[in-house]
Amino acid sequence: MSFHQMTKIIGLNVADQEGFDAFRAARAVVGLLIASLGLYLGVTQGAPSIWAAIQYIAATPEKLQAVEYSAIAGAATGLGGMALLVMKKIDDKGLGLFIAIAGGMMAAAAVMSLFIPAIQTEGALMVALVATAAGYGVMTILDQTLPHEHPVAGAGLAGKERMRMALLMTIAIALHNVPEGFAVGASAGNLNGSSSTAFSIGLQNIPEGLIVATALWSIGVHKALAALAALATGLVEPIGAGLGVITADSWAMGTPASMAFAAGAMAFVVCNEMIPESMKMTGKIKTVYVAGVSTVFTALALGWMGA
Repeated sequence: MSFHQMTKIIGLNVADQEGFDAFRAARAVVGLLIASLGLYLGVTQGAPSIWAAIQYIAATPEKLQAVEYSAIAGAATGLGGMALLVMKKIDDKGLGLFIAIAGGMMAAAAVMSLFIPAIQTEGALMVALVATAAGYGVMTILDQTLPHEHPVAGAGLAGKERMRMALLMTIAIALHNVPEGFAVGASAGNLNGSSSTAFSIGLQNIPEGLIVATALWSIGVHKALAALAALATGLVEPIGAGLGVITADSWAMGTPASMAFAAGAMAFVVCNEMIPESMKMTGKIKTVYVAGVSTVFTALALGWMGA
C-alpha cells in the first residue's frame, strides 16, 4: 500500500501529506547531523583510543601473539570458502556433518582451554561460574535482538528471500567469530592455552566458511566472491582477541573471567546454533555420534598439546 493510499484511509488531506513530507525531510536532516557528529567523535576520540590499544597489545609479545593466533584462526574461514571452488555440489547432509564436527571441536575447546583453566585459577571459582553464565546470557540476548538467520539458503526460496537469508547468515557467522577471537585473546597469559584454543577454533572455522560461501553461491554470487566473503567473516576475530586481551588485563580476575565468559559464549553457539542445525540437516542420531566423537578426539588433541 502506498503512502498516498494510507493517508486516504485514515482521512488525511493533501496538506497533511505535505506536512508529513516536511517532517520526513527534517528527520532526514537531523539524522544526517547526528551521523556526522558520530563520525566526527569516532575520528577524533575513537581513533586515538584504538591506536593506544594497538600499541598496548604490540608492546607485549604474548598479547601480540594471541592476536596473531586469532587472525590465523579467523583466516581458516577462507579455507572453507575455497573448498567451494573445487566442489560441484554441496549436500545438506554432508554439510550438517561438518557442522557437527565443528560443534564437537568448539565444545572441547570451550571446556578444556577456557572453562577448566578459569575455575582452576586460585580464588576465581565463583567469578568464573558467573562469567560463564554471563557469556551464555549475552549471546542469548544478541541472538534474540540482532537480525540473523541460521539455515542454509536453499534453492526452494524466492530470490529476495534467499538474498536476505544468505546475508543474515553471513552476519550471524561474523557475530559468532567475535567471542571466538575474544576467547583466544582472553587466554593470552597462557600461550599453550591460547594456541590450542586458536587451533580448535580454526578447525571449526573451516566448515563455517563453507556455510557462508555456499549460502552466497546459492543466490548467484560468483564462487570466488563467495569465498572472499567467507574469509571476511573470520577477519573480525583479531578484533575480538584485542578486546579479550584488554579485558583480561583490566582487573585481577580479568583473565579467568574473560576465559569463562568466552566459554559461555561458545557453549551457546554449540548448543543453540550448531547442534540443532546439524540435527535438522543430518538427523539426531548421526549428529550426536559425530559431535561426540569430534569432542573426544579434540579433547585428546588439546590434552596432548598441553591445553
